[in-house]
Amino acid sequence: MDRYVKVPIFPVTKYMSAQERNEIPAPMKPVSFGFGHDAVTVDAVLDCDRGVSRKVGGRGFRFTCRVSWKSYGKLRTKISVIWFDDFLQEWFVEVPEAKVPVDWDTATQIRDIDEHYEE
Repeated sequence: MDRYVKVPIFPVTKYMSAQERNEIPAPMKPVSFGFGHDAVTVDAVLDCDRGVSRKVGGRGFRFTCRVSWKSYGKLRTKISVIWFDDFLQEWFVEVPEAKVPVDWDTATQIRDIDEHYEE
């Protein structure tokens, strides 16, 4: 069984129009973000609702998105879940520990997460 970790992302976001806000209960939506060495584009926000991350902790808005990125010259697409934690005011994705980007300091981040959610 995979252990999941919270990987912070720093997305480009945009504020929603009045029509989008009626459909999606959030003030803003992700447009693109960096993950490791890849630039990930959010093609569409399929669903958004308030929720709690049961795998890594946190609460806020849960965005189910169709994302795409280029890897080894091929365009790849998948459905991904992006979180906005409104308590911490940060964006993150849940990633199996084995698939965390190499340039991310896993040990430090896991220790910080564990300390924060022990309270």
